[in-house]
Amino acid sequence: MRVLNQLAGIVEAELKALTREAGVFIFVVFFPFMFSLLTYGAGQTLTGGGASPTQWFYQLIGFTIMMIALTMSSSSAWYFRRGMMTGRLEYILAAPISPLIAVLSSALTNTIFNIAYFIVVAAVGVIAVYGPYYLVHIVGVILFLALALLPVIGFNLLVGILTIFFREPEPVSNLINAVVSTVSGFTYPIILLPSFLQTLGQIMPYSHIVNGARDVLAGSFRLVQLSPHLFLLGYLILGLVAFRVGEAVYVRKSGVHW
Repeated sequence: MRVLNQLAGIVEAELKALTREAGVFIFVVFFPFMFSLLTYGAGQTLTGGGASPTQWFYQLIGFTIMMIALTMSSSSAWYFRRGMMTGRLEYILAAPISPLIAVLSSALTNTIFNIAYFIVVAAVGVIAVYGPYYLVHIVGVILFLALALLPVIGFNLLVGILTIFFREPEPVSNLINAVVSTVSGFTYPIILLPSFLQTLGQIMPYSHIVNGARDVLAGSFRLVQLSPHLFLLGYLILGLVAFRVGEAVYVRKSGVHW
């Protein structure tokens, strides 16, 4: 119970801080619409008006999940890097609260923010393509993302540990974001990729997230599609283990004491 109270307290404080940055929220909401409308317009031109609204919706959801993926990995890398630069990381390690709780609280806040961001964008897309009746599927996509983004938290803990190891966030996050953007099927089906890239995309969480979100919103999702996400929870376990190992190594090297 004490751990849950600590977690809830930090998340509440960070969410209050985020509410003061409404301009940033509006700014990131704009991007999926801009890029998806550009690609849809290009498709309409190339096909002589043959591109359907569902193809625009495919792109809209893809760009939205891509923004979530890129911002979560970048923010994880910078969270650890700024912690090293400002001494906050040492403070967290020496604080009475568990360092893991502090880091998970930040990750959970990011996840809640991104689910809210997705809902805003998806709601507009659902109304435009399927009609207001399909808005009932928003409830389903919230539940789906709450499960599907858990492996991403673990994945980004690995990004944070790599940032500590290499001491620079850009090389780590840029390389990971480039791979994720290429193999995750955000804007095109991964079956168009070479087989080894398809395999890489399938063992990472994002292709399953974007395809599942599209299907939930379209009303075609089946429970069997949850199977990969249960295996992908291994990323969360791996991330937690890597964090504990990295924490012990960093404490030893920096001389921080509880």
